[in-house]
Amino acid sequence: MSRSQSVNSLYRAMIGPVVTEPPVCVLRLVDITKTFPGVVAADSVSFDLRTGEVHALVGENGAGKSTLINIISGVLQPDAGRMLLHESAVRLSNPVEARNHGIVTVHQEAELFPTLSIAENMGLALGLPTGRFGLVDWKTVRNSSQATVDQTGEPIDVNTPADQLGVARRHMIQVAAAVTQKSRIVILDEPTSALSAAESDWLFSQIERLKTAGAGIIYISHRQDEIFRLADRITVLRDGKGVWTGAKSEIDGDRLIKWMVGRDQPAATITKTGVTNQPVGKSVTAERIETCGRPVSDKPRLQITGIADADGRVRNVTLGVAAGEVLGVYGLVGAGRTELAHCVFGLKRIIAGHVEIDGQQQMIRSPKDAVRAGIAYLPEDRLRQGICRGLSVRANCVLASLQRRTREVLAFAAPERTAANDVVRRLDIRLASIEQAVGGLSGGNQQKVVLGRWLLNEPKVLILDEPTRGVDVGSKLEIHRLLRSLADDGCAVLMISSELPEIMQHSDRIIVFCEGSVSGEYDPRQVSSADIAGAALPTAVPDLPKVSSSGATTSSVRAPDLKPDGSRRGSGRFGGEAGLGIVTLFLWLLLAAGSAGSSDILSGLTNLATYAPLWALLGLAAGCVIIAGGIDISIGSLVALSAVCCGRVLQIDAPDVIRIPLAVGIGILAGTAGGMINAAISLVGRVHPIVVTLGTMTVYRGLVIFMLGGRSLTGLPSNFTRIAVDPDTGFRGILVTSVIVLCIAAVWLQCTQSGRHLYAYGSSPAASRLAGVSQTRVWLTAFAAGGALAGLAGVLELSLNTQMQARLGAGWELQAIAIAVIGGVAITGGRGSVSGVVLAAILLRLVNSALVRWGVSGPKVDLVVGTLLLAAVLLDLVWRQRRQ
Repeated sequence: MSRSQSVNSLYRAMIGPVVTEPPVCVLRLVDITKTFPGVVAADSVSFDLRTGEVHALVGENGAGKSTLINIISGVLQPDAGRMLLHESAVRLSNPVEARNHGIVTVHQEAELFPTLSIAENMGLALGLPTGRFGLVDWKTVRNSSQATVDQTGEPIDVNTPADQLGVARRHMIQVAAAVTQKSRIVILDEPTSALSAAESDWLFSQIERLKTAGAGIIYISHRQDEIFRLADRITVLRDGKGVWTGAKSEIDGDRLIKWMVGRDQPAATITKTGVTNQPVGKSVTAERIETCGRPVSDKPRLQITGIADADGRVRNVTLGVAAGEVLGVYGLVGAGRTELAHCVFGLKRIIAGHVEIDGQQQMIRSPKDAVRAGIAYLPEDRLRQGICRGLSVRANCVLASLQRRTREVLAFAAPERTAANDVVRRLDIRLASIEQAVGGLSGGNQQKVVLGRWLLNEPKVLILDEPTRGVDVGSKLEIHRLLRSLADDGCAVLMISSELPEIMQHSDRIIVFCEGSVSGEYDPRQVSSADIAGAALPTAVPDLPKVSSSGATTSSVRAPDLKPDGSRRGSGRFGGEAGLGIVTLFLWLLLAAGSAGSSDILSGLTNLATYAPLWALLGLAAGCVIIAGGIDISIGSLVALSAVCCGRVLQIDAPDVIRIPLAVGIGILAGTAGGMINAAISLVGRVHPIVVTLGTMTVYRGLVIFMLGGRSLTGLPSNFTRIAVDPDTGFRGILVTSVIVLCIAAVWLQCTQSGRHLYAYGSSPAASRLAGVSQTRVWLTAFAAGGALAGLAGVLELSLNTQMQARLGAGWELQAIAIAVIGGVAITGGRGSVSGVVLAAILLRLVNSALVRWGVSGPKVDLVVGTLLLAAVLLDLVWRQRRQ
């Protein structure tokens, strides 16, 4: 059976009958060891998983849990030890192999392709099923994805781009996909960290469904109530070693914490003077701590009055937080809590109301204004909004307080190291060095780095959105201690959390959000958790869909209206192209109106039909590479190299029927080879393509000069010069050829696996790795396609002009990139279309015609093109910000 047939069969079998099997060992790890520079992440760990069980894997942040699940899921390979599936030894070299063996992982930080639709995200996880002629079966992808999403009970259209989903919905969709794939091993890494209580209950029902179907589930969580509710067995990791394994009946919460931290874990009473340790009794998560402090001032340090945002997700919100007070904000996901934080911190535009700090009204239009006013914000999504993954821990720690550590605009490393080391000590951040990339830390330690960044800034107001999401028990206590310490020093703390116990235990006062507004204000000492949870519920809540024994949903919730998180918003895929088409038509009508007559208009159309196709090919050559996350500035030189290679073959003594096809093929092949060389150097040398192509641009141009020997290339066969334009019949082969090639390219990019992989990698390299999309294959394909299109453009240009000089194509890379970006290709990768590029090529040709008519020429033309390119980049930035 072919891969596409097996993928299609998997889609058809996604919702099928329950299969029960006797308990057997489905996975066994024997003495697994994995080391990184300076760190032993897994030290001779042994672990086994049985069918139909939930095996909880617990430990502090940095204990080795992520390393172990990355080995099981094929992301990492062990240095030593064995992995057995059904008692047969395997070595998984990538996530695709893991999925082919029935292993599905839902990672704590959901890595999706932001510019692609939900349906395509889910389809890429299975390899995208294909139909006739190898084209992607989009109907199957959409139908199966929608059936999966419907099981979450969320009215989400699978055509929605993934970047419009909040953290919770990203997790729910990944969990639903894992359930419907009928996998034999499912790894759930902190799956409820961003879910509300109702959504968590839905997840737990799915876990029971997986168990009944005979799947083995590895469950990772820092929440003890979940572990003891779900787990059949528990394995504890500490410092990279497996220190305890047994049935959950053999251990209680206090002993579990002792095994995790290697010592007795005291309970804590948080007071106005800090944390007081008490003998272990009830877990600190069991009940309200009664000794939380009171505000040090009756006057609000932060006052929010009548705030509303443009999207209607925050509606007339008024609240105040006093100095020394921790105000807890609770509500369901999508209730407007995060959006309120974004409004106060300048990430969203406020259309009504205002913010005051210490009685002074603040004009907050951006995060810079908020930081200047003394506001700090720890975001919900630390991976995408909190940390700069490629920068060191030191750089991340001092990012918000650089101004304090500079001397007359110069930043010095010594004070930065001192500050970063202080943060590491205060927050007990586990790392090898403050100079290591923060992306290499565990999730909990990354969270501490973001919190430490703001501690260095000594804020007046601290807003925390899910501050302990994915954080272990010990780190939670430390974070809560720090929050209370900050409040003691006069900071106003606004703590947003989906964990009701956290809100009840660590807040002086609680505000509940519901549907964008404050639904109630409570004293946690005088209300129950049921009162708080009830206030968060809308007046009418639709039931989640019920799942039958066959796995199919018996009801589903669908709503045509916009959800609070915008999940029903359309992708807007053709919005930019429509606008570009209107501008292009308007400019053509303007030029036509200024023409001398019909003959002048016809001449303009003829000129457009001759040169616009050439520029469309060049724009698409640049666009293919940019979509895949690269950039090629050697396109102009590749055009010239292809043209001179074609011309040299045309000069051999052979019949036209032989030398012309051979010359065309050699010209296109030269461009293709040049593009692949660019990709190969970038991949092997791990150098950004813009650096590589800056060098190869000069090399290719030097080859052109060498091959021409200082002379022009002339005397081409007349039959070759007729390829572009036949002077006798007026037939424009350049137009026909370009249209055919552009149509093929459109089908390839939109409807084939290799084409969609370009979008996937350009959208998210990290998610691509988990989906098994190879960077090597993607970049070789993209650069080869770009080179082939540049080669074809060189051949057609040679036929059109009937001769060439060494300067052919000089500066054309700017025009090619401009056409791609103006046509809607995102400069950051992952988005763009052939139709947009064609419209941009026509527009740019019309602009050139207009400039010639108005007497503008030479460098001024480059100025206009550069301005258009800059405008397109800025418009793309604004468009993405508005969507977010």
